[in-house]
Amino acid sequence: MATVTTILVLLHVICWAAAFGIWVAAAKTRQPNPGMAHASAGAAVFGALAMVTAVMAGMQVDHMILGIKLLIAVLVAVAAFIAIKQRENTSSALWFAIPVGLVINMILGVAFL
Repeated sequence: MATVTTILVLLHVICWAAAFGIWVAAAKTRQPNPGMAHASAGAAVFGALAMVTAVMAGMQVDHMILGIKLLIAVLVAVAAFIAIKQRENTSSALWFAIPVGLVINMILGVAFL
């Protein structure tokens, strides 16, 4: 079960890296790319699955941090999908909420888990 959890965590990190890379590529034109939304949604799903498998395997996990990370991941995914829907009319607050939430999520994962 630890191997499955490790694979899911790896996929979670890859999705966050893809979402951030796509955001950086789109930052100059501020044209949201659907891949950014899908990668952030994938990161939320893989993170939730990794959390569930870790708990099922009896690993010691910090439920508070994992809950906060899941909430931030869902908010980033929702913000990315809203940005896709609004296209050129995306506000600056929404546009920059995506990488800020993404970086906060990764800092929480590295610093506390």
